[in-house]
Amino acid sequence: MLRGLIGYGLRPLRSRCRLSAGLAASPISQGNDGRVGCPHFSAVIWFSDSSASVRGARKDGLMQKACSVQLLRPSRSRRRESWPQLGGSVPPQSASVVHLEEEDKYSCIDHSTSYLHVQSVRDFPIEKLNAEVVLVRLDSELLCNPLGSCNLSLERTVSTIKYLHKAGAKVLLVTSWTPVLQSVYPVLKSTETFADYMSSLLQVKVVPVNGVPGLTSFNPERWMQNDIILFENLFNFKGENANCNDFSQKLASGAAIFVNDSFSLSHKMLASTVGITRFCHASLAGFHFEEELMQLRKITDTTRRPFIAIIGGSNFLGKAPALNLLASLCDGLFFVGKLSLQIMNGFGIPVPSCFVEKNSTKEVLQLIQTAHNRNIPIYYPTDTWCLNNKNNNHEKLEILDSAELLPGWTPADIGPSTLEKISSLIPLYKKVLWIGPTGFDLTEEFSGGAAQLGRILDKASHDSCDVILVGSAACKAVKGISGSSSKYTTFKNASVVLEFLKGKILPGVAALDKSYPYQIPWNAIFSDSSQPLVVDIGSGNGLFLFQMARNWEGSNFLGLEMNKKLVVRCLRDVASVDKRNLYFVSTNATSTFRSIVSSYPGQLALVTIQCPNPDFNIEQNRWRMVRRMLVEAIADLLQPNGKVYLQSDVESVLLGMKEQFMTHGKGQLVVDDDGGGDHQMDNPFGAASDWERHVLARGAPMYRTMLRKV
Repeated sequence: MLRGLIGYGLRPLRSRCRLSAGLAASPISQGNDGRVGCPHFSAVIWFSDSSASVRGARKDGLMQKACSVQLLRPSRSRRRESWPQLGGSVPPQSASVVHLEEEDKYSCIDHSTSYLHVQSVRDFPIEKLNAEVVLVRLDSELLCNPLGSCNLSLERTVSTIKYLHKAGAKVLLVTSWTPVLQSVYPVLKSTETFADYMSSLLQVKVVPVNGVPGLTSFNPERWMQNDIILFENLFNFKGENANCNDFSQKLASGAAIFVNDSFSLSHKMLASTVGITRFCHASLAGFHFEEELMQLRKITDTTRRPFIAIIGGSNFLGKAPALNLLASLCDGLFFVGKLSLQIMNGFGIPVPSCFVEKNSTKEVLQLIQTAHNRNIPIYYPTDTWCLNNKNNNHEKLEILDSAELLPGWTPADIGPSTLEKISSLIPLYKKVLWIGPTGFDLTEEFSGGAAQLGRILDKASHDSCDVILVGSAACKAVKGISGSSSKYTTFKNASVVLEFLKGKILPGVAALDKSYPYQIPWNAIFSDSSQPLVVDIGSGNGLFLFQMARNWEGSNFLGLEMNKKLVVRCLRDVASVDKRNLYFVSTNATSTFRSIVSSYPGQLALVTIQCPNPDFNIEQNRWRMVRRMLVEAIADLLQPNGKVYLQSDVESVLLGMKEQFMTHGKGQLVVDDDGGGDHQMDNPFGAASDWERHVLARGAPMYRTMLRKV
């Protein structure tokens, strides 16, 4: 047995040791005595640990009624003021302890943000695209609107298609458009007209195909060697919005690889962005999607300070989680639009009841409290353009002080004093986020404030200020400013950004394959990173690897496990004995195996997969992690004569895994030992996993096979 283990590239130990197994454009200014003042209200708000009171010209506001109950209780936000910086190297000293702390930290972050690190076309081996059928999901509005900031996005999307086509892939295109969009862009009149338009963009023949999308409904003879296929508008099929499993399967029929380049739909669960990924062996981000995702993460990046958010629109209650996150990240908040009325009401400034969102009282006060705890200013408009409801002449607007807004008047847009205040504030900040309209939900004829704000931010961008524009109103405000578009980060669909800021998972992003987001400093976690590497996929509680690392100190051992709590526990055990040939990573190895192991300095000698996905109710799901993408990565990275050890207590599961490796191993893998055909070979390592011990203890068999790379 010893000779056999050495043959796997494992080196025996020299000594043994015992191991454990495993405001108003008036700010809310705060003085040293804890008082907060509103200059345009002539009021003073005292903050203490248990109460607050409002003193001033008016005492009938919301703050006077509710502040003493809720405002002053310290918020227990679970978010940190600034998110940890990821990546980087770790000093060699106390490497296990340092990386234990890192894994603890990463585990906290992974729950909400690791899904944002997706595999892109850029990172996918280009040689694996040749002769593969690749289905690309596009954003039709982006393709039809080449002006302004969309120009760069259009170029990136076109680059995605050209890159795939040049790599030798058979490219299928799918997209959708509504009748409203069709009325705006004549090229969307039919599949044929849009195919002609795409042909002109790509300089490659695009063939239109009507009917249910998918190769099963398509005559391959129409697919010339260099042609690209465009399927019918997905809006015409109910299965698209329903994320129907059958429709997703038809859509993916014949396609091996899925590429999503429609970032604006990331917040929706559609068959063409989510369901389809269940039927393609690789699901990747296109160049445009990749860039948009990177820019999305930058919204919460606080390295550029001070950082102010200008927030407009309405529906405070629905946006409260996003607003609270911004309050915890930014160094200032300026509310405009209907949201500003809720903030004013929260500070006790009289606001006509018809403009107050009664169900958002608690959330308004919580946000004010968060800002107070962090000692950041909250601004709201000092003046607004208003309409007199009694005057039927809507062309005549009057400027009213925000603190004197009375019943009978309807606010239309922010006034000149407010814009002047914004103009004086912006130069003080290095980063500005503008999200939501400045107006109050009236017609566009009353939205002059947005255009003026756009010019203010355009000037700021020339002064090296990072400007992020979110929503159609913000993007439209700068669209007409000559030569300005390239200086901004823009997101026309505010829904995607708001869902992200609320901490919600974006389905279109989560459905894509993941890449491991951190660079592993191999020289820090292993005493000798040139030693052969053994990887256990689904390492569980680590019992198997702890035994292996103890017995074979001449090799390094890496456990890949999805359960973050188990990984943290294993790392603590590693740190307690300062074991320098054993490490664990919390990840989904099915999609991240290549990105993790490819950076290892030494050779990959052995990969073990033991009882994967123990769903004891549905046997056929137990080996779903062993998919083509994982098999190809293992076959590519394994050293010559390297081994793959497969084990399960259910024979059909073992046979399924074995079939996947033999089918997708590209002829590089052969059976080295399968127990004479009955798959009941002995465990060759003298080390057993926890589940293996449990199965054998009850007298049941384990089914095993060993594969070798030729």
